[in-house]
Amino acid sequence: MKNIYFAWWADSIIRIKVFNPKMQDWEMKIFILNTTLNALNYWVIIIWLKYLNILKIPLLTLDIFPGDVIDNVISAIINFATPFIILNYFLVFQKNRYEKIVSLYQDGKLNIAFPYAVISVCLSAITVLMYGLFWN
Repeated sequence: MKNIYFAWWADSIIRIKVFNPKMQDWEMKIFILNTTLNALNYWVIIIWLKYLNILKIPLLTLDIFPGDVIDNVISAIINFATPFIILNYFLVFQKNRYEKIVSLYQDGKLNIAFPYAVISVCLSAITVLMYGLFWN
């Protein structure tokens, strides 16, 4: 049985190499893109769990800089992106594991990276709109 997480990574890597064959720093770009998508999905889950009163997850809030914007951005990165930065690095990029992952999932019939990205962004946008309209 194939792992959907690794299949998604393999599809992402294969597609970025196919559509951008001359790109030199594709590892960093795909790492940032996929980590951002993971963080967005995690944020959506946390917001909905909070709204439905299912689970209260304490989040780190900072008050270091004057104003709120920089503190909120750093807090969001720490709360939502850092777990996936660590996870994605150790599961995919450490010691070039992505080469093995791509070789295992290179059958070419995967089409999950782009739909995952579109669904993630749409769910995030819907959550932001609903949060702004109804929950505040």
